[in-house]
Amino acid sequence: MKSRRKRYRPVTEYNIKTPHRDNKVISKLHTINKEIEKISGKKEKESHADPRIISLKKCVEELGGLDAYQSASKLGEAHHGNINSAKWVLQKLKELNIRKEKGTKLKLLDVGALDNHYRKQKKWIDCTAIDLNPQNGCIIKADFFTFQNDEPMLYDIIVLSLVLNFVGSPARRGEMLKKCRAICKPLGHLFIVLPLACLENSRYLSHELFQEMLESLGCNLTASHSSQKLSFVMCQFTGEPSQRKAFPKTVVRNGIKRNNFSIVMTS
Repeated sequence: MKSRRKRYRPVTEYNIKTPHRDNKVISKLHTINKEIEKISGKKEKESHADPRIISLKKCVEELGGLDAYQSASKLGEAHHGNINSAKWVLQKLKELNIRKEKGTKLKLLDVGALDNHYRKQKKWIDCTAIDLNPQNGCIIKADFFTFQNDEPMLYDIIVLSLVLNFVGSPARRGEMLKKCRAICKPLGHLFIVLPLACLENSRYLSHELFQEMLESLGCNLTASHSSQKLSFVMCQFTGEPSQRKAFPKTVVRNGIKRNNFSIVMTS
């Protein structure tokens, strides 16, 4: 009897146990998004008129676009509370007694939010939740890369839960981390959740290299742990000038079964 070959899943897809169709939509949208960013990066000028990008965007529309992606993700969150990273964030804030003075609140930015998971903590947390395509009226429609660029606001806490892996370009992932450094207050905190395979089975990234990238931005590791599928990282900005280094795409481990997830940062 022939054994069935295991179907390949992109590392950017978090394997939630939603119905098969939802997983398929998430996987396809991730793949198309990466291809669009790849083409745009090679042809920055007039990339919107590139017939390949037009065709790919049409595919996104046929799949239901970000509405379909968010709906599938939200369904997964409803079925599996472990995707809701707010519980972990709140646990760490309480464990480390991270609070503001009486009468003031911690300003928290939740990027790629499916809901405002911090509404019950509104007495001590002022949450700004943003997403490219909100599925909830309490979420602000915004692109993190352009959000508040004209009137920047500094935050005590920034949460990137399963967001870095959705960004299609390795260079844009690096830019996302650098913007976190720019809009986080001195001694502010950054929480990051990634699929575990991004750090443990990538040709180009490891736990150690990722930590080195964060340290180059002036961000020290506070806490970290891994579940069966996810990696959780909490770090704190030192408030001192960062010692920025360049992190090009470099092989850190070999093997034919490795994935190609990477983060590229310029100095």
